[in-house]
Amino acid sequence: MTRDGRVFALALLLPLAACGKRRDQRAEVVECSSISLDAKGTTQCLIQLYHWEPGRALLTATARHRELDSLKTHQEDSVWNLGATQHRTQLAACRRGADPLDRCLLVAGWPLSRVNATADSLWQAEAAQHRYELHNCQRRKDVNLASCLTLYYKWDSDRALRIADSVTRERLGGRR
Repeated sequence: MTRDGRVFALALLLPLAACGKRRDQRAEVVECSSISLDAKGTTQCLIQLYHWEPGRALLTATARHRELDSLKTHQEDSVWNLGATQHRTQLAACRRGADPLDRCLLVAGWPLSRVNATADSLWQAEAAQHRYELHNCQRRKDVNLASCLTLYYKWDSDRALRIADSVTRERLGGRR
């Protein structure tokens, strides 16, 4: 074999060798991430089992766990979207019902993260109305602010208490 032939053969084998090594490293990362709960555990696994350099192991483990989080979110969103019609019906029923929206949606089987996101989204969409209700209750002297918001405007008690505390802190801070 001529020198040029050997160089050509070597040039063909190098990418294959690199791919093989990359696949082995990928397998190491996948294996370590499958037995670890977080990036820190995956990093330790890569260092101890496969003798990775700590900085590279941490970067790779962090990227792997981001990848896994992204896949999990995508899967959850896909499953959630399959029941979109049912979720709209449940949301409409809960908004009409007597129970607080968040409790109703939780009873309907919604995950807490979706309940919170939906409640916050609806709250923001109705912000002007909520400001009006808050100002009406602030003018009343016969009832506590949180009680007024809860009783007369059906605010969630936790939100009403947070707002009342915030208003009270603002008043007290303003007198200093």
